[in-house]
Amino acid sequence: MVTHVVWDWNGTLFDDLHCCVEVANQLLGEFGLPVLDGVAGYQTKFRFPIVEYYADLGFDTSPGGNFEAAALRYMELYGRASVRCGLHDGAAEVLSTLHGAGVRQVVVSASRQDNLRAQLAPFGLDPWLDGAHGIADIYAASKEGIARRWLAEEAIDAGDVLFVGDSEHDFEIASALGARCVLFSGGHHGRAHLETLGAPVVDDLRMVPDFAAERHPGERRDPRRRPGNATTGDPGSTSGMTFSRQSR
Repeated sequence: MVTHVVWDWNGTLFDDLHCCVEVANQLLGEFGLPVLDGVAGYQTKFRFPIVEYYADLGFDTSPGGNFEAAALRYMELYGRASVRCGLHDGAAEVLSTLHGAGVRQVVVSASRQDNLRAQLAPFGLDPWLDGAHGIADIYAASKEGIARRWLAEEAIDAGDVLFVGDSEHDFEIASALGARCVLFSGGHHGRAHLETLGAPVVDDLRMVPDFAAERHPGERRDPRRRPGNATTGDPGSTSGMTFSRQSR
């Protein structure tokens, strides 16, 4: 059974998708590059490592190119715009629910550590989180190393961990570490793409406790538990744990 949940921040708990589209298009305009066709165009292009995403947008990522200047300008624009963003619907509720069930939770993010802490601060999530771990710079190559180090330092079995994120990168990290994964359709990669990866996809964060309640293949399953439809976000009952979830 899941003992720990690792949350992604941007696009998963933090609802910044539309902000990122707006900022990306402003940046592209400033550099004389074609803008993205709304959310769908952004979700098609967005990927990790970030340098490859910028290359796809038309920035020069070669030595001496404009990638670093563009990334710095993006963070300047995003820092101002993102203060208008809030949490996704149900985010605080699901954190509280999991905490009440005894599941430990951390945030592992491709945001720089100081930016991550600044974005978390207004929402008062500390009572439900054991930590928040960001990267050291703004170029976001990968957050896998952060997650791997956290597992090692805490001596946690990856098989008891559920990663929750909104991108292919989150799925890749969970797979590389041998952890479970649930993907959220409200963030930086669209549902259609997420469904090709093989992990359950949910449209509502309040569905996550149902997956945390599922037993590992090596554990005995409660015969009373009704299996649900992971792809559509109808995971059935959670007889194995003491979760409660209000309907939307």
